[in-house]
Amino acid sequence: MKKVIFLGVFVQIFILIGLASYAGMTREPISEGNLSDLKGRWEGWRTFAGTRDFRTELEINNDTLPLKGKFIFHDVKRRGATSGTNTMEFDQGTIKNKNFYLKRGENYYELSLHKGDGKMKLEGDFYNMGAKGTMTLNKK
Repeated sequence: MKKVIFLGVFVQIFILIGLASYAGMTREPISEGNLSDLKGRWEGWRTFAGTRDFRTELEINNDTLPLKGKFIFHDVKRRGATSGTNTMEFDQGTIKNKNFYLKRGENYYELSLHKGDGKMKLEGDFYNMGAKGTMTLNKK
């Protein structure tokens, strides 16, 4: 019983630390003047509505429009099983509604920039292959 209580308290503290670190971040509108903030490597998670998280990476190679780079999607579903990695290169990344925006066919990714305590995060919505979800990526 003591272990269960200790574990519960530990989980609550961990959640509070996570919320406090996010609370210190503020949304920063993306413009041509701060595209250099986007350049580099980002790592995090994508979540499809009602499912678990899947590891995701984003590499942005330049700091001028159009943005060029690639998404690396891990745990991609293939032939009924979840496995594998899919790389999607892009060369038409842009700004829409003061967010990073990429559209390829019917698929789109719209991520807002958040800054605070020397850290940066991209967070937002995506639609990929008929499924909607959210994505959170931290700058490395």
